[in-house]
Order: sequence, then C-alpha cells, then structure tokens
Amino acid sequence: MKKLLNLALLIVIILFSSCKKKITDLEFEKNVMSEIFPSLIDSICIDIRLFTNFPPQYGESIFDETGHYIGVDSTKATKEQKRKLLEWKINTEKIKRDTSKIIIAFNPLLKDNSQDLKEDFKKHFKNAKIFIAKEKKETEYLFDFKNIKLNNKFELRNISQFPKERGAIWVTKYNFVFSGAVIFSRIQFDKDKKFGILDGGFVCGRLCGQGSRIYIKKINNKWVIDKIENTWVS
Repeated sequence: MKKLLNLALLIVIILFSSCKKKITDLEFEKNVMSEIFPSLIDSICIDIRLFTNFPPQYGESIFDETGHYIGVDSTKATKEQKRKLLEWKINTEKIKRDTSKIIIAFNPLLKDNSQDLKEDFKKHFKNAKIFIAKEKKETEYLFDFKNIKLNNKFELRNISQFPKERGAIWVTKYNFVFSGAVIFSRIQFDKDKKFGILDGGFVCGRLCGQGSRIYIKKINNKWVIDKIENTWVS
C-alpha cells in the first residue's frame, strides 16, 4: 500500500513538473514577444498614405531603337510636371508631419509556424544549437498587446473590431487613418533560447502586402531583431 502511495505521489510530481515546464516555456515566449513587439511593428507596418503616394512623372521618357524604355530625361520636364512634382512634395511633407494615429488591425491569435525552420537556424545562426521542434503542432495562444507601448505613431486595434465580410475591411470608410492589418506567428527558439525565428505579414489591400521571416537574438540580455527577409509580395 505504501509503495502504491509513493508511486502515485511520484506520478503527481512528474505531471506537475511537466505542466509547470510548459507554462514556463509559454510565459518565456510571451515575454520575448512583448519585448520585441514595438520593434516588430516599426519594421513590418507602413503608412499606407506614403506607400501609395507615388511621385508624378518628371521629364520626357527615353526609349532605345527597339522601343524599350530606358529612363527619363528630367531636363525636359514641362511646366505642368514641375507643378505636379511640387504639389507631390508638399503633400508628402504634410503626411510626414501629420501626428494622427495610424490604425493597424492586428490578429492577436499567434499560431505555430507550419514550416520546419531547422535549416533556417543552421544557415542564419551559426552558433545556435540544433533547433528542436515542438512536440505538439498547431498550438496557439492569444497575445495580450493592449498594454504594450509602441515607439511610433501606429496604434493597434483587434481585428475583431473591423468588418468581417470578405474584403469589407478594405473598402469601408473609417473616421481614422486605417493603414492595414498585421499578423505574426509564434516564435521558434533554438535549444538554448538565445535565438528565435518568426514570420510576420502586413496586408494593406486585396493585392497589397508583404510577408517577412524575422530573425531575433539576445544581446546583452536584450532581445533585438537581427535580420528581416522578405518571403512574399503582393
């Protein structure tokens, strides 16, 4: 009987320790995400007003003998082109000086990256120990972003606050500056949790957006972005 009680106690201790470790790993990931989050937003999000504010043509287009476009001769700019360029510069500066908050829709549900990033760790982080994938796939958690202070003029709002109908988020007229939607995956760490990789994406319309693979590392006890690589463009 005593042996059975000891065995039961041992099982309880093992289960508790296992559960505690999983909670600790998740809290570690949440803490890293909270620390790096302002830098992620600054690196991934854009002001759609500047992104789509293309400069007007200035000068005469030049073509070669076969009719292929070569460039523009700016010395042949017309008065109308000069006027439009001046207007563009004034409008660009006006947008840059605007202190209005740029609203970004954010999905706080962070999911595991479906890709095996072992080779990415080996290629980018030479000193990292071999990446060990999570045993449980397709795990997710809700990231509490509301109390995180951002560095820039971006303001995040839960994507659930925006129209849910297909494509409606892009055509709805808002009483604020809406720039797009941002998403992130969960962070995958190396064995020693000194390096991490996650994916991010910013969508600014039906055919407007880009995805990124983000490499982070710990330097002087602080998590920083080491490199960002584009993975897709629309």
